[in-house]
Amino acid sequence: MTNNTSDRKTSRDAGFLAICLLVVINAVWLLLMPWVPSIAQATINRFHLTSSSFAVWAIQFPIPTMYNFANRFEVREFPEGMLDPLAETSQHRYVNHFPSRKFTFANTRYQYLHEHTDRWFNIDSSYRGQTIETRFHLKPIETGGFEVIRLSTKKVGHHE
Repeated sequence: MTNNTSDRKTSRDAGFLAICLLVVINAVWLLLMPWVPSIAQATINRFHLTSSSFAVWAIQFPIPTMYNFANRFEVREFPEGMLDPLAETSQHRYVNHFPSRKFTFANTRYQYLHEHTDRWFNIDSSYRGQTIETRFHLKPIETGGFEVIRLSTKKVGHHE
């Protein structure tokens, strides 16, 4: 007869150690962000869906995102520069995290896209001298969804 109690204890300890390691990695990432511009830039890129690859985006998944940057978004019914015949009603609004979630997730996706018409989203994030501005066109497709077209990404400040 084998002792299963020690095997279970070892596997629980490994899980606990993995959680502790993840917490330490998150803390180090967040503590280094003010002093390491490339960490801040990688996080800003994640917010704008402009990471160099899905793996780079996904590896940052456990990093908390609340209140990291000054994030703003704007939704337009017409492309920028085209005059709205009735009156321009768009305005920049601040959001705590992930400005791109305004068209990718939850109730704001419905709020801005339920009419199934073209929309233009402008999002920007700033942190310690770095700014990224990204423009998207969300174009309805026949199957009921939207094609997300990145029109431009402009980075201002120091980048590595």
